[in-house]
Amino acid sequence: MSVWLECDNCGTEHTIPERADEPGSGTVCPSCGERPYTVRRRGLVWHPDP
Repeated sequence: MSVWLECDNCGTEHTIPERADEPGSGTVCPSCGERPYTVRRRGLVWHPDP
């Protein structure tokens, strides 16, 4: 299943970057530098209740 991030501020799509594990750090958009994003997944299938 493919996973990518979509910036809630500017709409840029990018993959989850490798980053150092530092307190206070986090994922930011490579285009605008903002933090809010939505995780998107390809191939996700919802199953109805039995």
